[in-house]
Order: sequence, then structure tokens, then C-alpha cells
Amino acid sequence: MSSTGPVALPEGVGDRYGLSLPAVGTQLPGGASGALLRAGEVAVRVEEANPTSLRWEHELLLFLAEEIDEVVAPLLARDGSTFYLDGDRAVSVFPFVGGRTLRSRERSFRHVLPRLLARLHARGQAWTAHDQRPDVPSLRERDWQRNDWWDWDLVEKTPSLVRAFEELRDWVSNAPDLTVCAIHGDFHPGNVLVRGRQIVGVVDWQYAHLDWPSLELAGAVWELAREPGSIAVDPARSETVVGDYLAAGGPGEPEFLRPLMRIESLVTVLFSLTRAARGLSWNPEFAALLLTTLDELA
Repeated sequence: MSSTGPVALPEGVGDRYGLSLPAVGTQLPGGASGALLRAGEVAVRVEEANPTSLRWEHELLLFLAEEIDEVVAPLLARDGSTFYLDGDRAVSVFPFVGGRTLRSRERSFRHVLPRLLARLHARGQAWTAHDQRPDVPSLRERDWQRNDWWDWDLVEKTPSLVRAFEELRDWVSNAPDLTVCAIHGDFHPGNVLVRGRQIVGVVDWQYAHLDWPSLELAGAVWELAREPGSIAVDPARSETVVGDYLAAGGPGEPEFLRPLMRIESLVTVLFSLTRAARGLSWNPEFAALLLTTLDELA
């Protein structure tokens, strides 16, 4: 990952971790929940976060990393903790992983990505030490009127969007008892680091929580099996993605892919339209594509 400029590290972070660190780090791109600073062979994350929620995330990462090399877990400080509070900021330290973000639908990773997702879900299913993550509800627990992703009162409503919203909200409320496990919560190529032809890291776990792994599988199918520049999902590619996922031990119910892909599209377009209503950056072309997808998958 290329750097963007020098930034002072939090005072005393090296002493807490028993590391010899410079006073200044280099800011890296990414780090959606805060600043990510490279300091030699480590990356220091500085973020505003609920300590209980962050502890949940770090314990999950440590558990996943025991079996999955692509999971980058936080380092332990001298006192055994994975972060400390510096005023209203949480500071944690991770191994630095050099690489680039995966480009959408790169051919050489079409088989690798669903297999990695399967391994993450299978390991997440074995993590039984915790209840739901604080502040990150499951799709079924989420307030569909207003939450940290969208505000239904703000978005511009078309008849098609209203119909999809009402249908899918009801589907989620009345869905069968699908498999639930710890999931990444925002699994897409932009959160996957590669070096050469190898995946070396899965990053940005701030939305990790307990939910349906089949929901993330649906997102992977829509991402990997779409025709270039189109909303159409190629049936053969979709079957291949699901086959790779299941062969690698992925849990979940692929028979519900169609409504779950529609839900993925709805959530994303609501996020975009909420940003538009608040005067924030958004992609009108992509939002229009997602709105069309809601009708096509109905």
C-alpha cells in the first residue's frame, strides 16, 4: 500500500509494545475507522472506537489468525492488551503488510477469493466465545428506518425502491433460521491485499459481527460472477463461485442467493442515496446500476 505523508505517532506507543519506533510515521491509505500509520515493520492504528466493541473485534482477529494466515491480527502490548486509550482515541499496533488492494473481478483470484471467504466463515463458525458485537447489529436486528448505514427518511424514493425496501424488510423479518457465525461485514476486493498472485491480508474489520455467512457469499457471487459492465450474473460463474466456497468448507445456504444478492444491492444503494442526501460524495452511475439490479433480481 502506498503512503500519503508523515504523521506524528502517539507518544509512548513504542514503550507500551516494547518496540523501537520513530517519532513520526507515514500515513497509509485505507484505515476506514481512523488513521493508519506505518512505522517500520508495524502499522499503528489510531481511531475513535467503543472500547468494548474494539475488544470484540480484536479477540475475533486473534482467533481467526490462529488458522488463517491472511488475517492480520493486532500485536499484544507488554501488558497483554491489544489496544490502549489515548484520550478519546484507541491506539493499536499491527504487523505491516505490504501489498496492493485487489481489483474487482481479477481473473487470477476468481477461485481463491470464495475459498478464502469459506475459510473465514468456517473458522468464524467455530468462534463461540461471544454474543453479538456491541454497536454492530445483524441485518435482522438492524433498525431499517434509520441506522449508521442509511436513513430511509432522507433518500429519494422511487416506486421501485419502495417496493424493494418493503419486500426485503419483510423477507429478513420472516427469513428461515439461516446459519449465523462471525463474518467480516464488509468483504469485497477493496479490503483484500495481494502481493503478486497471493492474497496476503484481509483488512478493515470494523463491521465484523455475527450474521448470515450466506449474505457475504451472495455479495461475493454478485461481485465475481457479473458480466463486465453489466448487472447480469452469469449462471456458470455463479455456480463456480458457490462450488469453490462449498468445496472449501463454507457454511451457509446458497439456495437463498437471489434474495440475499438483492438485499446486498438494496443496502448499498441506500447507503449511497443517504450520502447523496447529506451532500457527501457518491457515485450516481453505480447507484443507478444497483436500482436496476433490484428489479432484475425480483
